[in-house]
Amino acid sequence: MRRMAAGIMFGLILTSGVSAQEQVDLEMFSRIRAEGYERSQVMEMYNQFVDVYGPRLTGTKIYKESAEWTRDRLEEWGLDNPRLETWEFGRGWTLEGFTAEMTAPRFTPLIAYPTAWSPSTKGRIEGRPVMLAGMSLAELEALRGTLADRIVMTRPEVTRFIVTDRDPPVDERPGGYSDDYLQQEPASRRELQLFLASESIGAVVEPSRGVHGTVFVLGRDRGDDYPPIINMASEHYNMIVRMLDMGLPVEMAVEVKARFEEEDTNGYNILAEIEGTDREIGDEVVMLGAHLDSWHTSPGAGDNADHVAVCMEAMRILKVLGVQPSRTIRIGIWGGEEEGLLGSREWVARHLSGDENQVARDKFSVYFNLDPGYGPVYGFFLEEMESARPIFSAVLDQFADLDANTLVHQGIGSTDHVPFLRAGVPAFEAIHDYVDYDVRIHHTNMDTWERVTEDDMKQASVVMAALIYHAAMRDGMFPRRPPN
Repeated sequence: MRRMAAGIMFGLILTSGVSAQEQVDLEMFSRIRAEGYERSQVMEMYNQFVDVYGPRLTGTKIYKESAEWTRDRLEEWGLDNPRLETWEFGRGWTLEGFTAEMTAPRFTPLIAYPTAWSPSTKGRIEGRPVMLAGMSLAELEALRGTLADRIVMTRPEVTRFIVTDRDPPVDERPGGYSDDYLQQEPASRRELQLFLASESIGAVVEPSRGVHGTVFVLGRDRGDDYPPIINMASEHYNMIVRMLDMGLPVEMAVEVKARFEEEDTNGYNILAEIEGTDREIGDEVVMLGAHLDSWHTSPGAGDNADHVAVCMEAMRILKVLGVQPSRTIRIGIWGGEEEGLLGSREWVARHLSGDENQVARDKFSVYFNLDPGYGPVYGFFLEEMESARPIFSAVLDQFADLDANTLVHQGIGSTDHVPFLRAGVPAFEAIHDYVDYDVRIHHTNMDTWERVTEDDMKQASVVMAALIYHAAMRDGMFPRRPPN
């Protein structure tokens, strides 16, 4: 049941079964809507990340430039203490040129991308590819010394494709998801990798499980001795496998031109605040964040430029409205998420974890993260913390017309809120749009500007601005998870 108290600024939201009343500032919510929809700047940030900077692989000069631009924009808006915080990452990697072609029995340009941190090939490599899929270790050993500068293929024809997205979250259903195409490799696969690393192979070609030319490409730094790895669209990979099986005179040509960036081995997070004004609780912290880094095959529009722009826009809205929050509102933009939540993990380790950070942890109210999925904010995963439901409901019910009031009991993994949870503070991941996300967007060459709409980002910015404002102004901090 919802009712509004006449003649005062706050509305009282009554949630069934909850004795406490959660007060929300309806007048401020109205101002947030007006600013977020009528004078939005979210597309300016989105365009900057997607079109100006493009792919933002952690460790690269482009990533650092985008981080500096983000910090500078937060400073222009007048946020308090905008800064970069560094942590050791390792060398970066930039792709400077790439070719993949079938040159016989006919010419066909191939849809493919090198994995991140692949070294350069020794110029242009041409020849008949060698199929290693299905070989025993003894059969591989029989080839030792014969594969120098050859193109090898390591997988059989792809028969299982990524053709479905995760289901929309449903309350009470077990949560989380897994990228099953990244399952841990069996022992025979590890043996193959050791063999590849021990030979002077020209290039390794592997298939993607995407469809319609979608290529899922990640990567890691395996050192200078590991051969370049090329991920190829399943349709083209399977075509070559079939042609080889028929004994056709298949010839391929590949070339990778890549550069390792070793001048600056730091990763970068971006932080800024709107400082709390209450003398008693001004040093308590409400935080929102998203990761800025992407993979190298696309500009990372839906993963995760849209949500970085949304977080920035939410802070801009509050700043331009002259909000003076009781608690400090902090934005955290993370690097190294794609390599294992590295930026958020490092920040939490420095500022929230351990006995030395007990005071900071006690004064940390809540962290809200925006990542899996794209575009709008439909609601939040509650991480099995039902005590937080009435707080979320009080705010999100005011945006039911924007489809923003979905709450589910379960949690979700593999996002930047996880280090906060492990440190023992409340942290929540937003629910976004998953249509075509796993099939077409997430970690692919198709994560482009067209995936996200301005209206969706406006909606998310308004919802997040209202949520962090309320969390900063409410009577108490967010409830903690009961100790086990």
